[in-house]
Amino acid sequence: MKHTLLTLLLFASSGILCAQSWQGQIGTNLAVLPGRSVEFTTAWSPNLDRWALVASAGYTYQNHASRSPSGYLCDCGFSTLNTSGASAKVGARIDAIRMGKPTARIGLPVGLLLIGSQYDQEATIRSFPSGQAIYSTQSAKGFVTGLGVTAALNIRFSPHWNLDLGLQKFIGLSKRTDYLLFANFMTYQPGIGLTNWDKFWPGMQGIGTLNYRFLSR
Repeated sequence: MKHTLLTLLLFASSGILCAQSWQGQIGTNLAVLPGRSVEFTTAWSPNLDRWALVASAGYTYQNHASRSPSGYLCDCGFSTLNTSGASAKVGARIDAIRMGKPTARIGLPVGLLLIGSQYDQEATIRSFPSGQAIYSTQSAKGFVTGLGVTAALNIRFSPHWNLDLGLQKFIGLSKRTDYLLFANFMTYQPGIGLTNWDKFWPGMQGIGTLNYRFLSR
């Protein structure tokens, strides 16, 4: 499945580049930088102000984020946690405002994505079954897929530069069974955000993408 998504991403990008009448833009999602991640995006369409085909690729390096669900008591936790991995996304979006007002300075693009997320997690778990700390190691690696629903405000600064500010919500197509500690303990998933594998919650990633648009000739 991972190789299929990467092939689809490359095929879509090469096909779009060959369409000389299409407009394109590239960008980087600044919102994921605090999570020790990078994400590069691209969008292509005959009219970017109305709709676009979109794709992105990202990588996370040793993210330490984790959280226990509210009200859950456990005599265990992570002493250390490192999550690394790559992600790829392909999909489409339409602009709810600019479909009717193409020249509006502020737009509202909403989209649907297919998300592939590869992960490699290593953790040291600390527990207190008898009042004394006991340490053990646990690891997990694999690949998950799901859908992403996105909504953002797009602010146009100039013909070349624009900014997307919004959120991406993950909807899992299958649940991880190799989660660390327990299913509803939240850890970071590359390209998806802090997630538990009981209810895919919150499964949200911020969007703060600065884009550079190539002007059509």
